[in-house]
Amino acid sequence: MTYSELTKRIDCEAQATLNTNGFIQRGEGLWKRLDGEHLNLIALQKQSSGQSFCVNLGVHFSFIPKNGSTECPSGDQIEQPECVIMLRLTSNPADKDQWWTFTDSAVKEVSCLLMERVYNLFDQFRLERLADEFSPSDVEAGNLGVLNALTKVNACLLLARVHDRLGNTANCIQFATNGLNVAGMAVGPKKALKELLKRHNQRF
Repeated sequence: MTYSELTKRIDCEAQATLNTNGFIQRGEGLWKRLDGEHLNLIALQKQSSGQSFCVNLGVHFSFIPKNGSTECPSGDQIEQPECVIMLRLTSNPADKDQWWTFTDSAVKEVSCLLMERVYNLFDQFRLERLADEFSPSDVEAGNLGVLNALTKVNACLLLARVHDRLGNTANCIQFATNGLNVAGMAVGPKKALKELLKRHNQRF
């Protein structure tokens, strides 16, 4: 089985569920969803050497600049490396990485995982849910939960931006302040955190 044949089969099997959940196919093995301010991405990736592939997942928000850029996404025009949260689909939710071979069983397993988990996978990253789930002390203690793919400073930056967007000024300031305290040499996040605090007339 070629990689193109594999992606087409997975696309075909998962299409109805992905469409029902608001995803639009943007290429072979590439699906995107723009739901209000929420951007979600599913992208199959072939290993550069060998007959294996993984399933990349991306979470982003329309009001946050893309990674490596000062510009926010236009519509659903974003790639996985540009997303604020980058994950991989795995058979065991506790695992962070998994690669499958080009086999019929892999097509079936990945298709089923997409159909069974696609809604809950991305629902846990809704703005209001993130705001409710994390307190500044949680992140300070390293209890990052679904944000465990992020460093502390990037988790603080994301949550500061989320609270800022939702109008929770006090929480925005607290997360931004905590982020600066752990920023170290992270130049980009440090600059963004200072901009947030400056906008809310805070000294740092």
